[in-house]
Amino acid sequence: MTRGVRAQPAATAANGRRRILPGAPTSWGGRRASYGWLVLQFALKDFKIRYTHSALGYAWSVLNPLMFFAIYYVVFTFFMRLDVPNYPGFLLLGVALWNFFSEGTATGAGSLLSRAELLTKTVLPREVMVYSALLSAGLTFIINLAVLAVLLRVTGTPLTMPAITFPILLVDLVLLTLGTSLFLAPLYVRYRDVGYLWNIVLQVGFWLTPIIYLDLMVPERWRWIVWVNPVGRIIGDSRRALIYGWWPGARGLLLTTAMSVGVCLLGYHMFRRLQHRLVEHF
Repeated sequence: MTRGVRAQPAATAANGRRRILPGAPTSWGGRRASYGWLVLQFALKDFKIRYTHSALGYAWSVLNPLMFFAIYYVVFTFFMRLDVPNYPGFLLLGVALWNFFSEGTATGAGSLLSRAELLTKTVLPREVMVYSALLSAGLTFIINLAVLAVLLRVTGTPLTMPAITFPILLVDLVLLTLGTSLFLAPLYVRYRDVGYLWNIVLQVGFWLTPIIYLDLMVPERWRWIVWVNPVGRIIGDSRRALIYGWWPGARGLLLTTAMSVGVCLLGYHMFRRLQHRLVEHF
């Protein structure tokens, strides 16, 4: 099922020599480089198409999280009067991390169906579509992190030594999002209800995850919901490391990484097991 791509990204120049297209993998790069190049091209195409017919174009990738951030900030600062130190950075970091997980899993789950026609006519690994959906969400995520960096600079939030743990938490988040996408994508092809159910799960998960509020505000008897939620754990530890300059607990960090790796392996196993008969359901 994982045979090579038939089309080669090269063209013939006027002098008869083969001309390699810019960014295309060379012959020494092999099959994996070709797949990586395809993932990048699909991700860039999805990212461009998303903003093609809008007047503000790529500006929406910045405006969208900022608008949600502004609404939540006004409601929970002036109306609900939440008393959270450095609430702007606290809130925007939580929104950015959740948006990546939400967008990555939602588009990743539907990535096979959205390219069903291409998958039935060409021979290439189906997981390429899931990877490209995740990378497309990652491009928006990078822009959101850049906006967060500006906000932290404006609010005078210093980066301290505990911030070096943030990349580990980002890797955990990527593994978690990838594993969830790989798990959902083949199920969504066979059962369309999965898409509707996952959207409901994301809406419920947004309010059960301490994105807007502190995890300590959750009543103690319900706090286990936050502890078993890997996204909530990643958001909480990221705030400690980036916003407040505290070291995340080593045991908790290892547990979060173990949960993310476990979800990724489970998703990969599920995808490999179910992908062979997906053509019947396209």
